[in-house]
Order: sequence, then C-alpha cells, then structure tokens
Amino acid sequence: MRNNSILVVSVAALTILSTVGIVYAQEEVVNRSALAWGLFYKMMTAAFIVGAIVQGTLVYIIFKFKEKKVKARAEISSSR
Repeated sequence: MRNNSILVVSVAALTILSTVGIVYAQEEVVNRSALAWGLFYKMMTAAFIVGAIVQGTLVYIIFKFKEKKVKARAEISSSR
C-alpha cells in the first residue's frame, strides 16, 4: 500500500511540474509560418542536392557502360 501511495504522489508531482513548465514556456512568441518556411527551404535544399547526386550518378553509369561500336555490330548481324 505504501509503494502505491509513493507512486501516485510521484506521478502527481511530475504531472504538476510538467504542466507548470508548459504554462510558463508560453512567454516566447513563436512565428510558426516562419518556422515552416525555414524548414521547407532546408528540405528543398537537401532534395536538390540528393537529386543532383542521383542524376550525376545515372549519367556517369550510362556513359560508362554504353554500348560501343553499335554500327559495326549491326553490320555483322545484318550480313548473316
């Protein structure tokens, strides 16, 4: 019984402390629109960087492994 009462008192104290912290944290005015646009610009910058890396990798792979001497191969296959 004593353990339950200690648990209830500690939970109540933590709840009160967190509530008081939330109430007094509201003194600072937060411009959510500015935060949202800032996050948008950061994410768009990251997206453009990742897109450029992926596109560059694809171009490199395509040019590295492209088929060489396609005309000579077509002449050999058509003469058979």
